[in-house]
Formats: sequence, C-alpha cells, structure tokens
Amino acid sequence: MASIEAPSSPLFASLDLRFCFLLRHLFLPLGSLLGDPGLWLNGVGWKDLSEEVGFGGSRPPPVALLGVHRCRMKVNKRSTSDIISNLPSNVTENILKGLPLRDAVRTSVLSSKWRYKWVSLPQLVFDGQFFLKGWDNVKLKAVVYQVLQIHQGPLIKFEFWYPPFESCLDMNNWIFVLLTKNIQDFTFYLLGGPRHEIPCHFYSFMQLRDLNLDNCVFKPPPTFKGFSRLVNLNFVNVTISSEICGLFISNCLQLERLRLHDCDNFDSLEINAPNLKYFELFGIFESVYLENTPLLAEISVTLGSWIKQPLVETGIEWVKFFHSLPAIEDMHLDSSILESFDAGNVPERLPCTLNQLKVLVLSDVCYSNLDHVSWALCLLRSSPNLHKLRSSILFNDITPIEDNVIEFLQAQDFSKFSLNRLREVEIRHFSGAKPEIHFVKILLAHSKVLEKMVILHEHGMCAEKGFAMLKELIRLPKASLKAEFIVSETPDE
Repeated sequence: MASIEAPSSPLFASLDLRFCFLLRHLFLPLGSLLGDPGLWLNGVGWKDLSEEVGFGGSRPPPVALLGVHRCRMKVNKRSTSDIISNLPSNVTENILKGLPLRDAVRTSVLSSKWRYKWVSLPQLVFDGQFFLKGWDNVKLKAVVYQVLQIHQGPLIKFEFWYPPFESCLDMNNWIFVLLTKNIQDFTFYLLGGPRHEIPCHFYSFMQLRDLNLDNCVFKPPPTFKGFSRLVNLNFVNVTISSEICGLFISNCLQLERLRLHDCDNFDSLEINAPNLKYFELFGIFESVYLENTPLLAEISVTLGSWIKQPLVETGIEWVKFFHSLPAIEDMHLDSSILESFDAGNVPERLPCTLNQLKVLVLSDVCYSNLDHVSWALCLLRSSPNLHKLRSSILFNDITPIEDNVIEFLQAQDFSKFSLNRLREVEIRHFSGAKPEIHFVKILLAHSKVLEKMVILHEHGMCAEKGFAMLKELIRLPKASLKAEFIVSETPDE
C-alpha cells in the first residue's frame, strides 16, 4: 500500500488501525466498473479478511460487517463510519492522492459520501498496480476508457504503463476524452512491441507541462507549433526525425528538462532551448549542436555502450560544443563522445574555461588509450572549480600500449596544473594497470583540499594482486594531508 501523509489533526490521529485495513482491502474488484462504481466488492478472500479483523469464519453481509466495526471502533462516542464520512475535503483528497488508482476506486464502499469521490481525482495512473492479472487487452482497454468516461472535473495527470498491445487504436478514443480535461502531465509507455503513432488530435494539448513517451512515433502535423507551456520532455524509443525534433524543441520556449534515449532517425541534432537546464542524450547519432542553451547546468551525452568505435566520420565540433556550455555545473561524457570529437590533436586545455563546472563524470575511459587520457587531462585543466570527479574504466580486450601513455604523462608540464577545489574522486573498475596508477598519482599530487579518494577495483581481483595494488596506492605522495583513501570492490550496477 502506498504511504499516506496525513495532515497533523486530532481527527486523523483518532482513527483506529482497522480503518487503514478497510481502506486497503474491504473494496470491490475493478471489473464492476462496467456497472455502478459504487457496487464494487469482493476485494479479498473472506477467510483472510476475517482473520485480519477478528471475525469468525461465517461471512456476514457487508452492512453487518460495517455495523460490527461501528461498535468496535468508537472514538469519543463517534463511530469510525461517521468520521470517515465527515472528513474535511482536503483530508479525503490527500488520502485518494496517496492511494494507487485501483485502491482509490475501491473507497466507494466506505460510506455513501465516499461513493463517487474518486471520480474527481486530479490524476489517473494506470500501471501494474491497477490492472488485474489475467486481463486481456480487450478488457484492459475497455476499463481504461470507462474510467475516463466516468471521471469528472479537471484531470491534471494521466499515466499509462503497460506491456505492448498488438494495436493501440483505443488510445485515439482516450485522447478524445482527455481533450476536455486540460491535461498538464501526460505519460504513455508501451513496454515493447510495435511503436504506436501518436494521433493528430494529441497535439491540441496546449496545457502540457510534462510529456513522457516510450515506444511511440512522434509525427506532428505541419501546423503544429509546439507546446508553449512544456517544461519537461522525455522521449524513450521514440521514432522522430532530427529535423522535427529540433524544430519541436525550439518551439517549446519554457522547456527546462530534456531527455532523449534511443530515438530513431537522429543524425545531426540541433538544440535551441533558452531555458533548458538539464539535457540527457543517449543513443546513436552523428553530431549534436547546442545553439542557444545559456542556462544549461547539467548535461549527459552517451553513445550506446555497445558501440566500440564511433559511427561518425566528420565528428562533433568540440569547440562549439564546449562554447555552448557557459553555465554547465554537472557534465557526464562517455569515452565514445570524446573519440567522436573532430580529428586533430587534443588541446592542452579548452579555449573556453568551464568556470561553473563542479561535477565531472567520465564513463568507460581506457587509461591505456592516449586519446582518452589526453581528453581527461584537458577537461581537468579547463575546470578550475571542479569539486567531484567520477570515472569508470572500460575493459578493453585489445592489448593496450601502456608505454605510450606513461611516456605522455611523464612528459607533461604540471607546474601550472592545480585542482585547488577538488574534494572527492571515485574511480570504478580499477585494474591496477600502470597508466591508471599514474593518473591517480597526478590527482593526489595536485589536489590540495582532497578529502576522499575512492578506488573501486574490478570483480574477481585476487587477494595478492589487490594487496600489492593497495600498497602501491598508499605510498603515492599526497598534496592533501586529510585525504581519506578507500579501496573496495566495484558494487554491482
């Protein structure tokens, strides 16, 4: 049962615990929705119910059952039934909001005054807690549609999470009903199966602030000008062209959070979003351009982890990429992105200093790869106010050329290299290879205020190798006298 945060009230404090059980279990099956929503019963087996609340094995009628509870649950000479019936509207609203939709509908039997309270819920969430096991798609769709028909008043939030349909034409009917509800938060996740094309009338939801789609085709009509109030956009496994995506985003002027995961048909993506603060991009693409993102504070860009080599020839223009991040505070890049930056020598430092950057995450880095190490040092040199560095090491089955990296690191001039604000470092999947040890040595030697260095070694490292690695790490010179050294195994992810 979902937890309910009840307001501080003597009325709430006086309710017997049996009421909580009633609220959770003494309700009707969802299938009765096709008739009168006030007639739902048989939510649990009578045997379980009688054992829980202390009745005998015989099953009295529901009225008698509630009558017995009235006798046993008197509080200040008032029955629990009366208390339930006369709860303040804000309290009943909080109760209903805190319950899964299926349980909220079941509250119809608590009293006559509760019979239709659920039909004005401001949010409807159809998920695994709502649907009964064994329902086929026909019944499932019918129940959703009839819940929408029964619902009264404004509906702020609509969520649908379920395994795939062979066809989801009923979604069109749902959208027609929702058009009158002033929807602000819309989530539609089909977990696998064929992708469903969003119907044209969906693009009339001009009140939308949150949009979450999974396994859909997003193809708006030519007259569509975006959602002017949209703040949060989350696309997962959505088929959309990069041109339509870029135009759509640029027309959502209030957009603050953008997440694109495994979207098809991306090649060159342009992002023009003056209010964007968070951007996450995961998948296969050729290039990404951030044209107008002055407020962007957090970014995560990742090529698919299954990609061994970047699928680009021209490469991402890294100068433009970093120049477009003047306010960046938290940056997550994987090694494939670093490799996809346009050809040429890696600079010692970026032409634009990342003054606001506090957290840097570098994933799947091979410290025996000269380009990876060069980019890591370049980003560190360009981030004078960095507080946290996190890195995960990529296992590479190709024999690394460690000597080249060691020679490169030894030839570097670190006289002006300083990490004066770096307080915390975490490196995962550490193998103890010489370039990895040397990189840690550089960090320790130039981080004067370092508080914690966490080294999480790879799974299965033998005790002898682990002890030798720990011994070598502890002997490394440290610029910070208070730095705590933690060595452990990388936890399961």
